[in-house]
Amino acid sequence: MTAQRVLILSSDATRIEEMVRVPSMKGVHFSILSDWKSGAEALHKENFSVIVARKFSKAQGTDAYVADLLAFAPKTSMVLILEEKDGPSVLEALRGGVSEILFEESLAQTLVPCIERYLFTGYGLLRRMSLDELFDFCIPVITSTDMGLLATTILEKFREALGASFGILFRGGEKGVSGGTMLASLGFPDDIIPAGFLRRFGEALAMPDSGPTVTHSDSLNASASGDAGFLSENRILLTVPFDLAPESRLYAVLGLRGTPDPEVLNSPLLNFFQRQARLALINAERSAQAQSLIYIDDLTKLYNGRYLNVVLDREMKRSERYRNFFCVLFMDIDFFKRVNDGHGHLVGSRVLVEVGTVLRACVRDSDTVVRYGGDEFVVLLVETNADEAMIVAERMRRMVEAEPFVKEAGLEIRLTISIGIAAFPEHATTKQNLLNLADQAMYRGKESTRNVVYLAHAQNVP
Repeated sequence: MTAQRVLILSSDATRIEEMVRVPSMKGVHFSILSDWKSGAEALHKENFSVIVARKFSKAQGTDAYVADLLAFAPKTSMVLILEEKDGPSVLEALRGGVSEILFEESLAQTLVPCIERYLFTGYGLLRRMSLDELFDFCIPVITSTDMGLLATTILEKFREALGASFGILFRGGEKGVSGGTMLASLGFPDDIIPAGFLRRFGEALAMPDSGPTVTHSDSLNASASGDAGFLSENRILLTVPFDLAPESRLYAVLGLRGTPDPEVLNSPLLNFFQRQARLALINAERSAQAQSLIYIDDLTKLYNGRYLNVVLDREMKRSERYRNFFCVLFMDIDFFKRVNDGHGHLVGSRVLVEVGTVLRACVRDSDTVVRYGGDEFVVLLVETNADEAMIVAERMRRMVEAEPFVKEAGLEIRLTISIGIAAFPEHATTKQNLLNLADQAMYRGKESTRNVVYLAHAQNVP
């Protein structure tokens, strides 16, 4: 993630710098300035996560100094260093809007822990916020209906509020998907890492609780899975659930360097933002469902050929980004014309519906079954190699062969299918070539024995 920035305004800059150069502050960018003019210029040019300041002269009024600081950074957590615990300066600072006060006599012991609280545990959320500030914080989320953009924005806002090092937003509870389905991630040094992290820890982090849950990385046995180094600094994992529907739950998992206390987890900003994010996710999911209606085949209620282009584009991008793989199965019902000629088109239509049901039962929720046209079907198997796809295709072929179709009408029609398989990127690296190779493999089966599965021949792609 982007380094968190701390501004320290103090006349004894060298002494302060010695205090904060400790291992726990690794990765934090400090601007330590010894005069007000330099501090004002820095506040004008940059945004800081925390500002730690002391007055540059005793004659300077505390309330006026705090007002000057807040004029530059009204939404930034402000820590003020005072010389004495008693006196009017304390009351003036608290009334003026500082977040916390540190005292000179204990500064060596309190400065670093104080900064850690604000940077790594979301302690800045505890300050009083106006309704306008809450609305401004949430507006990038509540104005988005695109699920991909919304998922990323939610993680970015969590990172802004809690100082998270990384984040993943994923859908849990899907059949056949190890760990869950990732919707967005940020803060990882490599695009491959979040997918592996989700496969290893997604199920353990998908908590049944309705509110935020804290998990210590030590409890995940990360060292056994090779993630000890990655999680050593981010030893706290915060899971925030979003219930969208009875069978639809999303989770945001955030990596933190410190443990947020109950006050932070129950802060007005976090609770308000969680509710607004949930409503935005519900709207985005409903929008996606409405949009998907144009991609549904009227007869079988499977996806149609128009959607196949969409899902292929999406999976090719995902595979290129996360170095995954997938397979396309192209299939055709053998001698389907005999069904229409012998029993009529109404029976033929019923057969297509039932074949689609059989195919759907053979795959995972994350896979896609498409009625391509007529009696042709296409199945896209995510994160599946050619050998695994052969197993799925054989299961489909056997189940279709064993199924008595239109049984409720007393017909018990027997059918077979021929299936061709092409794998990305093993056989082809473009959408059209992938479909063509799967189609050609299927026709090899149609021209031989039928009721068979054939694997495509790889193209010589440089």
